[in-house]
Amino acid sequence: MATETPEQVDDARPVSANLWGQWLTAGKKHWDRVQRSWSVFVLNTTELVDLLNTSATDMGVALQLMNPDPRVGRPFWDKLDQRLHNQVASTVTLIDHTRLLLKHYSGDVPTLVAEYERRNARIMETDQAAFLRDLRNYLLHYDVPPIVHSLSLGPKTGAGATGHVVKLSAAALLERWKRWSPQSRRYLSSFPERDGPVLGQDVAVYANAMSELFTWLLSQRQVVNNDPNVLNRFRIG
Repeated sequence: MATETPEQVDDARPVSANLWGQWLTAGKKHWDRVQRSWSVFVLNTTELVDLLNTSATDMGVALQLMNPDPRVGRPFWDKLDQRLHNQVASTVTLIDHTRLLLKHYSGDVPTLVAEYERRNARIMETDQAAFLRDLRNYLLHYDVPPIVHSLSLGPKTGAGATGHVVKLSAAALLERWKRWSPQSRRYLSSFPERDGPVLGQDVAVYANAMSELFTWLLSQRQVVNNDPNVLNRFRIG
């Protein structure tokens, strides 16, 4: 008659509830901070994209922005400056808060840090992400965005499209600031004269990549808290 083999226990020593609790509490502060910063990033990005969509889908707004009297379109451009600034500032906050979280776990769960860095590096390989991360430093520390925009009266793509496009002047960015990364400089240099990155498109590419990254990161909270290597560090005896 076969006998059952008892389940193997890796380490039967008890865990110090006090030390374990302190570690969990410290970690909770980091996770909560990143979660709140992520929510702010999402809200600011959504507001920016929604504003850009008003001129792209509403011909009345698009025509107002092409009015030679700058006072007509001033409310839109003021909101664009505000929401772009909010979006890049929230990106800085999110990244800085994430660094603090990763620093907290670097000694106990190095695999979390390594995987985050791998995923983040993949995002930074895209020109849009590298450019927008440089742009935040330009906007926060140097100058306002050099906007160029146009209204095409030819055939449109997509239902409700107006043909109005908001871009950043690549030439002005390159001339005004010398601290672009090599990747961002190559990206800006790829545009013809009087052209540049379409702001809404670059923001969408970057935001989608960040959404994938932080959906994964925030899903690791329970995984990290139950990591057996961490438990071993708090065992008694």
